[in-house]
Amino acid sequence: MKFSVYENLPYPIFIADSSGRLRYVNGAWRESLKVGCGELWTTPFDDLRETDIRHAWKRCCEAEEPLTNSARVGSGSENHWYHIYCQVIGRDDAGEDASETMVLGSLQDITEQTLATAETHAILDTAVDAIAVIDQNGIINSFNQAAVEMFGYLTEEIIGQPVTILMPEPYRSRHEMFVSRYLATNDKKIIGIGREMEAIDKAGKQFPIYLAVSEIRLQGQRRFTGTIRNLTEQYAARQTLAEQRARIAHVDRLSSMGEMTASIAHEINQPLTAISLYAQAGIKLIERGNAERGNTELDKLHSALEKLSTQSLRAGAVIERIQRFARAQELQREVMDVNQLVIDLIKLAESDARLHDIELVLDLGEALPNRLVDPIQIQQIALNLIRNAIDAMNEIHCVNGRRIVIRTTLEPRDLVAVSVSDQGPGVAEEQADLIFTPFYTTKKDGMGMGLAICRSIIAEHGGTLDFYNNNDVGSTFVFKLPEVSTHE
Repeated sequence: MKFSVYENLPYPIFIADSSGRLRYVNGAWRESLKVGCGELWTTPFDDLRETDIRHAWKRCCEAEEPLTNSARVGSGSENHWYHIYCQVIGRDDAGEDASETMVLGSLQDITEQTLATAETHAILDTAVDAIAVIDQNGIINSFNQAAVEMFGYLTEEIIGQPVTILMPEPYRSRHEMFVSRYLATNDKKIIGIGREMEAIDKAGKQFPIYLAVSEIRLQGQRRFTGTIRNLTEQYAARQTLAEQRARIAHVDRLSSMGEMTASIAHEINQPLTAISLYAQAGIKLIERGNAERGNTELDKLHSALEKLSTQSLRAGAVIERIQRFARAQELQREVMDVNQLVIDLIKLAESDARLHDIELVLDLGEALPNRLVDPIQIQQIALNLIRNAIDAMNEIHCVNGRRIVIRTTLEPRDLVAVSVSDQGPGVAEEQADLIFTPFYTTKKDGMGMGLAICRSIIAEHGGTLDFYNNNDVGSTFVFKLPEVSTHE
């Protein structure tokens, strides 16, 4: 075969037999690669993977399939990249073996394109956002450093993988349909628009992202570039802002409730005062009457009117405290015996307990130090806890028992504790973080303000209000008051 026709061509040409032995190389080959004839496998192609090229070479010789590959040639400090094209051209009719298959190969210098691609990758690796390039079949061709850090895959792990590996359901199942529809119709749903969605990393963790997709063409082939931004921090900021707005809304509602409460309290005070006056007038009429003192019915009426007067005055005092609390005025505090406050409170709670056939049990600590408190507010808190306990036990029809224990104790750091223990269902785990939140309630007709207000009042006293579930049944709510000197 005469090969002189290839000698002066400007690009490297070689002819080799089926074993890979170079039979001919032209001048451009010798000048570019600095080697002459010999084994193709011993030429300075640094990036040729021998196993792959040998298998491809065998298919080229036996099945006459074209062979294409890319390789790097190292020459000192210089590197060149070539694209290799090979094709069977016939038999060697001039050699010893006339049946020998001969292959014509040419090299195309792609150094500039390769360096430009490398520069592009270097630029992409400096980008803050994750960037991935996929082909029209959805295979990942490029993955920058930010994407590596975001998804946890090494570059060599992810290149060649379907992009759906980065998508959780339902995005994974829909992706192929979206791409196929776009290629067929050019109807843009995401491309050039962008959207928020979910992604999944190598560890299987899902996280929110913003995905912007653009289309490019490289060497006549469609490619899609996806710019990905992790929205985890933004979502957290949104959640925090939403919670802040909710808290502000709660404060606004509490403020409105305070104004409304003050107005209602003012209106209620008038009939309460009238009730007390009428009760006292009734008592005086009975005392001045000519009826015999031994008359049992009159005695009962006299006792009832006295109680009516006492409780109406007490209700008035409670309303006055509510007005003061709603208007954020200074509270009236006194140094009080906490045990005596609890004993007086039981008189108010007993009627409600008897109505539900529930026993109130006192367990009072000895020699407890006095505390500087607003007695009406402290009693109202304890009364609220007792009524909550009664409601909780009635909710399960008192199947665990019918006893509520009100206990006072001296705790470490000189704290006086008042606790109310019930035999109800206890506090569910999902309610534990919400039970003191304003407007959260488990009661059908509740407003969700009782415990929130109670905790605020105790906090104003420098104390704490909390709860725990008992070891056997029910729960215990306990508030603790600090030493007197703290607030004198």
